Amino acid sequence: MTTFKEIRGQLIKSLSSDPSPAATGDMWYNSTSQTLKGVVLSGAWASGGALGTGRHLMGFGGTQTAGIAFGGSTPSSESLTNTELYNGSSWTAVAVLGTGRNSGSHIGISTAALYAGGHTGTAYIANSETWNGSSWSEGNNINAGRTGGGSFGITTAGVVAGGYSGGGAPGVLSNVEEYNGTSWSEVNNLPTAIGEQGAIGTLTAGLVFGGTLPPGSSSTIQDATYEYDGTNWTSGGTLVTGVRFARGGGVQTAALVFGGQTAPAVIATSQLYNGSAFSLDTSLGSAIMKHGAGATAPSTAALSFGGNPAVTATEEFSLVAATKTFTTS
Repeated sequence: MTTFKEIRGQLIKSLSSDPSPAATGDMWYNSTSQTLKGVVLSGAWASGGALGTGRHLMGFGGTQTAGIAFGGSTPSSESLTNTELYNGSSWTAVAVLGTGRNSGSHIGISTAALYAGGHTGTAYIANSETWNGSSWSEGNNINAGRTGGGSFGITTAGVVAGGYSGGGAPGVLSNVEEYNGTSWSEVNNLPTAIGEQGAIGTLTAGLVFGGTLPPGSSSTIQDATYEYDGTNWTSGGTLVTGVRFARGGGVQTAALVFGGQTAPAVIATSQLYNGSAFSLDTSLGSAIMKHGAGATAPSTAALSFGGNPAVTATEEFSLVAATKTFTTS
């Protein structure tokens, strides 16, 4: 059996009180409390700056210190054009979309984003727009206009998977399209038709999680995930809690999934993925669904903002050092 000395190059010290300061990875035996202790990284959510326009079902992307929110819906309008940028502390309104919409597929970061498909409040559309950091411009239409699809990648190598072709659940899609920065092309379908799922990753390492299954399925909300390698789809690890309208951040092998709906409950749960299995992590401060998200690094810094029905709140996830008492249980 490997010892702590072999791992860390030192023996565990016996101390009468906890050391201060102590660094991540340090471990010691507290002789007064007769407990083994150490410093570990633990996830925590904290409040961030409020959106200027509360909304849900918006397009989103970026990172914890450079996020973007665009379009979306409120109780009074289903076709917002507003775009806002986040600098890590506050949101600023910038140039608006050419076509207001909600539930479109969204790809990219705060300086290069894409919004394709969606619903204007009166019609399902296929048109796409690209963001260059200062303005939106019209691009080529997606082949299968849709709402509620999973989308991931960057504006020159993006993927849109599943969703609804219009009219809700009866039109659930399994088809997938890739975007090369100019045009859309059909590629291999998802293993099953799915809508209202979350998605993260890159063109060659994507992850689609949860979502709503077609009518007649054994369950409405699924706990399955699918991994994409740029060509084929394979089953990934199973969510701890099946959910739709969840959001996430990170990469295929280190992802954080947070919020969503488990029919009928809206949840604050965070689920951490290591590339093979999910585990529960620190929950959001408030239960939320249909929100926006961003991530600075794999599973270590994420952003949640907005949500149903017209939420303005922003929450930031980060890993912080904390002293933990180790037990055998």
